[in-house]
Amino acid sequence: MNITKKEICTDKPTVNKLIEAAIPLFATKGLAAVSVKELADAAGVNIALISYYFGGKDKLYAFVLENQLAILRDAIDTISKEEISAVMKLRRFAEILLVTNKKNPYIDRLFFTEVFSPTKYFDSLVKSATHHSHLFLQGCIEEAKSNGEFRSDIDSDLAAMSLLKILNLSFTAQDLFKELMPSKQNIAAEYMSQAIEIYLNGVAKRS
Repeated sequence: MNITKKEICTDKPTVNKLIEAAIPLFATKGLAAVSVKELADAAGVNIALISYYFGGKDKLYAFVLENQLAILRDAIDTISKEEISAVMKLRRFAEILLVTNKKNPYIDRLFFTEVFSPTKYFDSLVKSATHHSHLFLQGCIEEAKSNGEFRSDIDSDLAAMSLLKILNLSFTAQDLFKELMPSKQNIAAEYMSQAIEIYLNGVAKRS
């Protein structure tokens, strides 16, 4: 069973110190490479408190991973309820993805750390989150095809996968691109804006 916010008392300062310290450590090093002592030292707390509040390092990791991924899941659920066109939902997805990653800069790294070095939480948390995002995008693309906004020959599953990869590139490689293009002040935002336009133009039905 996954740990949820309801099971962890996040209003305690010590708990939040551990969470805040754990996010960048797990994102940059992965679960196996982070020691309990390293977590406690980074948070400035007694090492025993990790077990006391979370039941151990693995469960702290599960909590961090689950709740970071839930941020994007909740954003997608919000967009799904908006009474706007399928194309506008895709635009809103790009906008929210940008805002979400700016506020939570380690979501992307946590995700890809799991992709390249899967833990026991990969199937239950990462696959589930990916499936949720994919279904949302695939549904939007199918709706746009039905409405005549997108080309009928587009494979909705592959198109959804393509969009996820295109948009995620703005975060996964932005540090490298900042060095290559130092004149760009906000490269992630500029890339995201242009990438979604190029994508939509590519799948749009021609008159």
